[in-house]
Amino acid sequence: MFPRFLSSIVSWRSVAILAFIACLLQVTNLVLSWQLRQRELLASEAASAPAAEIPGSISRAGIRRQHAAIRRRDYHLGKKLSDDHEAILSRIARWSVLDSSGEFRVSVGILRGTGLDSSSDDGPEGREELFGPTSQGLTLVTQCSFGQLHHLPHLASHWQGPVSVAVFALSGEVQAVVQAFHLLRRCYPNIKENVTFSLIFPLNSPTSPHLTPTSDTTPCDKIFSDTYQANYDFKGIQYPNNLLRNTAKKATTTGLMVVIDIDMVPSEGLHEAFSRYAKNNNILDENSSEEKTVWILPAYEIKEGTAIPKTKQDLLKMREKGTARPFYQELCLKCQKYTDYAAWEKSAKGKQGSVEALYEVLWQDPYEPFYISRVNVPSYDERFRQYGFNRISQVCELHVAGYRFSVLDSAFVVHQGFKISGTFHNSKDMEQEKNRVLFRQFKGELKEKYPESSRRCY
Repeated sequence: MFPRFLSSIVSWRSVAILAFIACLLQVTNLVLSWQLRQRELLASEAASAPAAEIPGSISRAGIRRQHAAIRRRDYHLGKKLSDDHEAILSRIARWSVLDSSGEFRVSVGILRGTGLDSSSDDGPEGREELFGPTSQGLTLVTQCSFGQLHHLPHLASHWQGPVSVAVFALSGEVQAVVQAFHLLRRCYPNIKENVTFSLIFPLNSPTSPHLTPTSDTTPCDKIFSDTYQANYDFKGIQYPNNLLRNTAKKATTTGLMVVIDIDMVPSEGLHEAFSRYAKNNNILDENSSEEKTVWILPAYEIKEGTAIPKTKQDLLKMREKGTARPFYQELCLKCQKYTDYAAWEKSAKGKQGSVEALYEVLWQDPYEPFYISRVNVPSYDERFRQYGFNRISQVCELHVAGYRFSVLDSAFVVHQGFKISGTFHNSKDMEQEKNRVLFRQFKGELKEKYPESSRRCY
């Protein structure tokens, strides 16, 4: 009789081999799909080439426009609604590139605020030089799906400084998203002046049902009347949180940034106050002692329907009334508690309109604070998608890389509405467990990436 333990070993090895073969086939399929797509694109472009070969018949710019029209058709971008709408679609067609996974088209900075540093919009040439830190300023970096873009007007109005937002859309939503960009700039002067838009959409995604764009005559308060979408529900497409964050980060033109979710709001005057603090303390100097420091913003959530606190004193009064509490208090208090809320709330050191470093904290698992930093901090790992571990993985790397965590006085961020259990999408727990496995792998990779570091993510 065949020994039982040998039978178990054979069974385990068979499962492992089959799993490896399945993964290999999946990778092969992705590569072949990408190659086929590129061949189809080249064939389409070649079909339009003869007209361009006749001397003087068409300019180089005309050829680019022809190719952009072909790409616009192949990427399901649709036809124009206005000249401005057409201009944005053309930029997406010319500038979009594949992300590292080969699954998403990425268009960085397709619309830039008129008050920001201007650069040529003639084409993708020199795109690496178009963005990057050029000033001492501070940019608010955020990301969202089309269904959450309605938060932008309030956020931009409250921030009063540069904003870089990366928006995710399915292919069938691209025309509507582009029209929303156009209408937001028309309706809100501060968005037109300060906001840079980037767009990401899947290479192969459902194009039906097609979301009809709103017209140019749409009232400002009706731009998003038909854009409701359940969180993380994208027809089987995994929401690429960290790809969006990295894309918005890449589109910044300042030396400093703060990365928050689009439904959060920073304390009033933070942009001006920290910009002044950075200048006075030479934070962006090449030999600054703060090169590896991030500045923590204590995070709170406030009861739905209550006013956003303008100052720390306002926030503390709300704490006393029970209308404000630490962020994620009910769902994951340890994810934020190492900020040391008790110490921060007791301090009355800060003054309104100014910020300063109050104390330092040590990173401990699973701490994932919101913070201000230089834009050259480690990027977010784009393998993390949907729910779970997408932010903590990046904060964990900061810790291993030797960064210090300094908590700011008089500065904070708030989330509108209490986070409570039972309000998340159905697949949340499954996604979290999947990303938990990836996070274990990620922590092991950090040991190899930073072999001289004695710090670990536990």
